[in-house]
Amino acid sequence: MNIKLDRLKSFLLVAEESNLTRAAARRHSTPSAVSEHLRQLEEEFQVLLFDRSKQGMSLTAAGERLLMPVRQVFTAVEDVRNTALSMRSVPQATLRLGLNSPPEYLRVDELLRRKTTALPHLNLEMKTRSSNQVIEQVLSEELDLGYVYGNWNDPRLRIAPLKPVRVSVVGPADAGIDILPDDFDSRRRLPWVWPNRDCPFFDFMSDVLGPQASLAEAATSSDDEYSTVVMVKSGMGFGLVEREFALQSQNRGAIRLFDQPELMTDLSLVCGVRSYERAELRALFDLIVGEWKQGQAVMPG
Repeated sequence: MNIKLDRLKSFLLVAEESNLTRAAARRHSTPSAVSEHLRQLEEEFQVLLFDRSKQGMSLTAAGERLLMPVRQVFTAVEDVRNTALSMRSVPQATLRLGLNSPPEYLRVDELLRRKTTALPHLNLEMKTRSSNQVIEQVLSEELDLGYVYGNWNDPRLRIAPLKPVRVSVVGPADAGIDILPDDFDSRRRLPWVWPNRDCPFFDFMSDVLGPQASLAEAATSSDDEYSTVVMVKSGMGFGLVEREFALQSQNRGAIRLFDQPELMTDLSLVCGVRSYERAELRALFDLIVGEWKQGQAVMPG
């Protein structure tokens, strides 16, 4: 039996979180990918590992029996890693990178491949945060650098724009609406999943709903795009999501994407001005910026 560690990692995180979305965020993946790992494990072991319900994911008796051995596996893996690092002559450095969007959209796989070649001595800890949290934690040095949406102007920050980003309105797939109403009054009568007030998308609500946006029906609020898509998919209301991420969800039949109105912002990489003076951070920052510039250059025009 060839048991893959990435599947066991998904099992462990779901067991700890009792929730696919939170587990996916911790491993910088998607809920569908984590769910597929669980399905593959259950098929390989020929047992049901989780009970699924509206309240979340709970371990079955078989899952409980598996939990301790899986934890022991990752403890052993960490011991192997630490031993290997201790044998190297090159000192290791660890940097904390904030992710404000799904890893595949931020090209994390390509970043890790290039880092392995260009900066093999550098370890990365990736943490999922909202754009506002990334800014706060970069300034407090809880994060070393991170991705953000929006237009930021702070002399304490080094800010490198990576690409313009289109933000789209999304709604439930079965809402029965092909286009958003033209007038603000009709739009405000629809239920809305509002971005958190600290989210850069928050200011777009006045563009969508007009100067009296605060009078709109707010079904709930969301801290991140994963949560927004889940709430919209469940029929709670309409929301704002980065367009490429929205297209992926629409292609899976989860939501409906609307072409109008057109909303634009920037995706940028940020770090502290003083932190950029550190050689290892500057090397990673410049590597990321260079990768995005190269990606833009080879895009068909």
